[in-house]
Amino acid sequence: MPGITAEVAGANALLSWIVMMLLSVPLAYTFASLARDYPNAAGVSWFAERAFGKLVGALIGWFYVAAAAVGQFIVALTGGSYVAYAFGLPRWGAFLIAFLLLVGAVTSNVFGLRTSGKVQLAVSGLVVAVLVVVIVAGISRTHVANLVPSEPLQHLRTVGTGCMMIFWSFFGWEAITSLAPEFRDARRDIVRATWGGLIVVGVLYIGIATVVIGTHAYTAGATAAQQAMNSAALAHVLGLGMGRIGEAATAMLALVICIGTTNAFVASVSRLAYALSETGTAPSWLRHMNKYAAPGRAVILVGGIAVMGLMVTYLCHLSLAALVYVPNSLGIATYVIGTAVGVRLLTTVRSKFGAVTACLLCLCAYPFVGTALSIPLLVAACCLTYLGLRKWRRVNR
Repeated sequence: MPGITAEVAGANALLSWIVMMLLSVPLAYTFASLARDYPNAAGVSWFAERAFGKLVGALIGWFYVAAAAVGQFIVALTGGSYVAYAFGLPRWGAFLIAFLLLVGAVTSNVFGLRTSGKVQLAVSGLVVAVLVVVIVAGISRTHVANLVPSEPLQHLRTVGTGCMMIFWSFFGWEAITSLAPEFRDARRDIVRATWGGLIVVGVLYIGIATVVIGTHAYTAGATAAQQAMNSAALAHVLGLGMGRIGEAATAMLALVICIGTTNAFVASVSRLAYALSETGTAPSWLRHMNKYAAPGRAVILVGGIAVMGLMVTYLCHLSLAALVYVPNSLGIATYVIGTAVGVRLLTTVRSKFGAVTACLLCLCAYPFVGTALSIPLLVAACCLTYLGLRKWRRVNR
């Protein structure tokens, strides 16, 4: 995302990362507080139902499932793009690698959360390691002049556009709510884990954005070939100092990073789909646990949606920059409702203040999504149609 965002917003992209990091503080705290006080596998959907009724709970559940299902194949395709860029593979090579990543994440989660959790912990360590290496390698080649915006009057528009492109990179603070029942001590550990995540993510994201923009490891107005470089900007940063070896090493580690992120998406969204089926807001076919205590059918469904998304992206020649608006628009809609739930349910002054702040900031950000505002409306229409048909069938029986 740093390279893709800089392609559109230039040096203003750094401000976009800083703004989104600041927005994440009240967002993360709100969802951690909800998960701590109301642990439930349905996560945000259950909170919304408790606060505003079953229909709102169903809508936010569908928003999140759709956003995460699209988001996970974008993550997998990012990993494939890094490897394709570093080793000069054709376009279909990136999609093949993305497909294999999805297969691995689905397989890991079919065998239960304990297995996928161990994979996640190991991968998270590599995530931190590779980003720290890129920051250290790139900081000496960063030019301060590259960080200065060239069009001051365009700040607000380009910063807002940049925020909407990278919003999805901060989409995940709510994922912990679906996993809250599986914590040994949810009241103690959820908030602590969230604060730790905020600090680590903040330092790494802003550091990475600084070196990508400071070394100018992107191309504005990119052609199709140059977009591949923008999508693999971190490999380009290391390549400036270490040549092809640096690019190859970064590509392989980026691949591992994307395995971990895809794994986390599948774990969270499959459990939410299972929980929605239990409440009757998703097909009952998903209400099944396998012998590993994993929602196997939900995992396979989530993986299937992602594979279909890969196929459409390949056949229609869609770019990552265009694709991110789908999960972004759904993610912001989820956050607007989710933070409003926090305003309604949270009782302490500190947590309620955080929820009010987060809700207002999300409402201010939403107009920058532009035409993608129609995507949540489409998903809402599908949800309402399903619920209407379900009620009609029940009445007729």
